[in-house]
Amino acid sequence: MGTEKIICDTDVLIDYFDKNNSRNGSTTVLLERDIGLDNIISSITKMELLFGATNKSDLHIINKKLSRFSIVLINERINLTAINLIQNYKLSHGLALADALIAATVLKTKLKLFSYNVKDFKFITDLSLYPL
Repeated sequence: MGTEKIICDTDVLIDYFDKNNSRNGSTTVLLERDIGLDNIISSITKMELLFGATNKSDLHIINKKLSRFSIVLINERINLTAINLIQNYKLSHGLALADALIAATVLKTKLKLFSYNVKDFKFITDLSLYPL
């Protein structure tokens, strides 16, 4: 089992939690065996997943599944970095607000981002992506 700490993007967790998703098996192997169980998410990712809940049962299940992940809360440094990313990349690359906050979290923690949506982040200078 690996010990590298990474930050998981929302799309990775959606695949990890959905047993019917075609990438569920490979994502599970990556998160549980290759990378290890010490994975981290941005509070934005948690909010996105909770926002997708359709009822109280969904909320309970999501919270239970997320209980094994450490969560990095948004702070002043992350906010300022996200503002800078939006100024630099919103118009030129279509950087979304949630992605800017997740990228800023990755930059400020100096960790790698595990995302299947590499196109949403690859243009951000100094952002390390977990190699797939």
